[in-house]
Amino acid sequence: MRLLCGTILAAAVVLGGNAATVTVSQGKADATGKFSVDGGEPVTFDGKIVLPDTAKHVDISLAEHAEGRGVRSFGNYHDRTDDALKSHGMFTNETVDAASTIPDPSAFVRDVPRPIWDGHDDAVKCFAHCLEVTGRDYLRAPEPGSGFTRNFVYTPFGSKVFLWGTCFITMYGRYASHVFPFASMLDNFYGAQHRDGWIARSISILDGSTGDKGDLSTSGCNMTGWTEWRNWEWSGDRARLEKVYPSLLAFHRWMRENRTWKDGTYFCNGLGCGMDNIVRFDTSKYSLYNHHAYLSWVDVTLQEAVNARFLLRIAKVLGTSEGVAELESEVARLGEIANSRMWDEESGLYKDLDREGRRIACSHIGAFWALLAGFADERKIDALERAAFDPKRFYAACGIASTSMDDPGFSPDGGNYWQGGSWCITDSMVVKGFESVGRLETAHRIARHSVDGVAKVFADTGYVWESYNPTSVSPGKMSKGENVRRFVGFSGTVPVMLFVENVLGIRIERGEDGSAHLVWDIRLLERHGIENLVLADGTRVNLLCEARSSANEKPVLKMSASRPLEIKIVSSVGELLTEIGK
Repeated sequence: MRLLCGTILAAAVVLGGNAATVTVSQGKADATGKFSVDGGEPVTFDGKIVLPDTAKHVDISLAEHAEGRGVRSFGNYHDRTDDALKSHGMFTNETVDAASTIPDPSAFVRDVPRPIWDGHDDAVKCFAHCLEVTGRDYLRAPEPGSGFTRNFVYTPFGSKVFLWGTCFITMYGRYASHVFPFASMLDNFYGAQHRDGWIARSISILDGSTGDKGDLSTSGCNMTGWTEWRNWEWSGDRARLEKVYPSLLAFHRWMRENRTWKDGTYFCNGLGCGMDNIVRFDTSKYSLYNHHAYLSWVDVTLQEAVNARFLLRIAKVLGTSEGVAELESEVARLGEIANSRMWDEESGLYKDLDREGRRIACSHIGAFWALLAGFADERKIDALERAAFDPKRFYAACGIASTSMDDPGFSPDGGNYWQGGSWCITDSMVVKGFESVGRLETAHRIARHSVDGVAKVFADTGYVWESYNPTSVSPGKMSKGENVRRFVGFSGTVPVMLFVENVLGIRIERGEDGSAHLVWDIRLLERHGIENLVLADGTRVNLLCEARSSANEKPVLKMSASRPLEIKIVSSVGELLTEIGK
C-alpha cells in the first residue's frame, strides 16, 4: 500500500486489521518521519512502515519542510456497498428542469409569513430581510457537470455548499417552503453519497468535487437525522423518510467505522467539526485546524448520539428494524461514556477527552449537544442552564459564546470566529436542546436574547452576520480585527426559526403516528402573533394575541385559518385544545 502525502505532513491511517507494508511518499520521493501504532510510542521510519497483524490505526508525522505544518487523515477505506444501500439501492434524484422551478424572488416578500411583535420592529424587519435575501440572492440552479439535480441555496463561499449549513437553512426555510422546497436541497448530498456510505461535508457547485474521504476535514457535522426529523415534523412526508433513511443510516455507519477510537468515541478536526479554531489542545504540537490531537471530540461524539437518536425515531415511524439494534447499542454506550467520563462536575459541562482519557480544560459550546442527545439528567441540565446564563461564561452580548469567556482560549475582541463568537447555528442548537428536555422557559429566554441581539445589529448595520461579538452588540471579528462576513445563510436560524418557534412560541408538534397539531406557547406580554403562516399542506394561518399586563392574565386571541385546524394554546393560565378555521 502506498500513501501519497504531497505537502501534507501527517496522516492517521485506519486499517482493515491485516498486516501491511506502507510506503509513504511526498511527491516522487519516499518520506521520512515518525509513526505510532494504536497510540503507542512514536518510531522513526524512512520510506517504509511495516505494521503488525494486530494494527488497527497508525499515525504518521512527516519531517518538517518549508511548506509548513499540517495534518490530514487518510484511510485504507473499503470499497464495499453498505448493507442499507445494498438492500434499498443508492439514493437517486430525478432530473429537474431547474430553470423553470426557481421562484420569482418577489414571492419571498409578498407571500411569506409576517410576524407581529409590538415594540420590536427591528426583529420583524430582520425576519423579512432574511427570507428576502435568501430568495433574491442565494437561489441557484445546478451547473452542468456538477451532478446536482436540485436547485439550492448558495451563500457565496469557495464555490461550495456545506452539509451542516444546508441542514440549518432547511430548518428556517420551512417558513417559505411553499415558495421553494428547501428540504430537497439535501438531495444533492445524498445523490453524491459513496456506496460505502460516505457523504461529503462540502461539494463544489461547479464540478461536484468533494475532496478525499480520507481527509478529516471532509467529514463531520452529521446533523442529517435531526434535520430530516424536523422536516418530517413540519411536512408529515413519510415517503421522504422512506427514501432518505437508508442513506442516513449508511452515513452514520460510515462515521462510526471511520471516525471512532476503540471505545466508540468520535474524533475529527477543527475544519471537519465546523467549529474551526476552538483551542482544545496545544497548538505548538498539533495543527489547530487540521489535527485530531488524539482527542475524543465531545461535540462530534454527542452529535453522532443525537443523529442515532433521531434515526431511531425515524425507524419507528417507518416500522423498520433495520439498524435499530446497533443504534440503540451505540446510544447506550455513548451515553455511559458522556456521563461517566466526559462530564466535568467542577465546570458543569461535558468536555473533550485526551488520549489518556482525561478531560481537557477547554470549555466550549459543544457540551450543549448533550441536551439533544438526551444524556443529561435534571441535575446536569440545571448545571448547563447555569452555564448558559452566566455572563462570565456563556451568556454573551448577542447570544451564547462558542468558547466560554473564562477560558484561556477566549478572544474578547470580537470572538475571533469560534474562540468566543456567538453563532446563530449553535445558539439554535442550545435553544432546541433545552426545548427537547422540557425547559421551555429557558429556551424562550435564550431565544429572545439571541433574536434581540441579531435584530439590534441588523438595525445598526443593515445586515445579518456570520457570527457576533461576545462582548458588544456588534458583528463578530476575526483575529486581525476585521469583521466576519455578511451572511444570512445558516444565520437565518435565529431571526427566523427561533423567532417564530421559541419567541412567538408557534410550532408544529407531530406524533410518530403522523398526527399533528399547531401549538402556540404564549409567553410574551406584548401584542404578538403571525400573519400568513403557510403550513406544509397549504393551510394559511393568522394568529394574534393582544397585549397583557402580566403573565397571569388570560390571553385574548384572534385566530383564523383557511381550513379547519386543531391548535393547542399553552399559557401560564393553562392549556386549551381548540379548532380554528371552521
